[in-house]
Formats: sequence, structure tokens, C-alpha cells
Amino acid sequence: MSETKESLGRSVEPYRATSALLRERLAEIAPELLAWKPAPEKWSIQEIAAHLVDASFVHSIRLRKILAEPSEPYLLYAQDDWIASTHANDATLADSLDAFDAILAYNALVYGRLAEAQWARAAFHNGKDVSVDDLFQSFIRHVQTHLAQIQRNIDAWQATKSVG
Repeated sequence: MSETKESLGRSVEPYRATSALLRERLAEIAPELLAWKPAPEKWSIQEIAAHLVDASFVHSIRLRKILAEPSEPYLLYAQDDWIASTHANDATLADSLDAFDAILAYNALVYGRLAEAQWARAAFHNGKDVSVDDLFQSFIRHVQTHLAQIQRNIDAWQATKSVG
């Protein structure tokens, strides 16, 4: 059996749990709400899900760059352009969730194999050092931010249904 993060005294469970939290939040969403936008410049719930897939890809690269190439530039991306150019509203929610789960599962395996010293490895970004541990925690917070955004979309959609 391979050594896991749990065996080193760290748990990847909060990271893994982001999938269940996302799926739970989206379980009862009406299909007509998925592509609805509260404003033209805001993301739909489907676009939020697609963004979390994109963010997972970027997270994967950032993690590996910090571990293997800490002196290289930190990966940045134009998230709105990625969503628009990939026609995120044309995807299915199931496909986005499956992709999110797959990337998350693979990254959890990487996190689980890290030695304690690797959690402190850092790369320079936006005027500060960002460690592997910082990256881990920020991903969890990022998902929480978008869960709140999904709730705001639901609330705004329900408000439009009660008017009239």
C-alpha cells in the first residue's frame, strides 16, 4: 500500500470533500436554471461548474510547478475568456462534474504522496510566496466561494419567478 497524506498526519479529505459539496449543492437544481444568468456579465450555474473544471486544471499545473519548477512563472489565465471561448453553457452539468471529480481525484493522490517538507515548497506569485499548503487551502476556499455564487444565482432566479 502506498503512503498517503493521512499516514503522514495530514488529511486530504477537505480537498476531496469539495466534490461532494458541489454535487450536493447542484442535486436539486431545475434544468432551466443551469444556463440562466442573473446578468449578461455574470456566469450561469453551468458556467460556474465549467469554471471549477478549468480552475482544477490550473490548480494541477500550479501544484506541479511549485513542486518541480518553483522558479518558473506561476500560471495565470483569463477565466472569463476561457468560459466564453469553450461555450461552457453548451456542456452538460454531468460532464463538468465528472471532469471536476477526475481532476480532483488525481490531485488528491498527488497531495497524498507528499512528504511534509514538500507542503512548505513555494513559488513567487503576486509579490508573495505561495506554498503547496497555501495552494491546497485556497482551492478549498475557491470552491466555497463558487458554492455561494451558485446560491446567489438560485436566489436571483427564484426572485424573478416570484415577481409577476
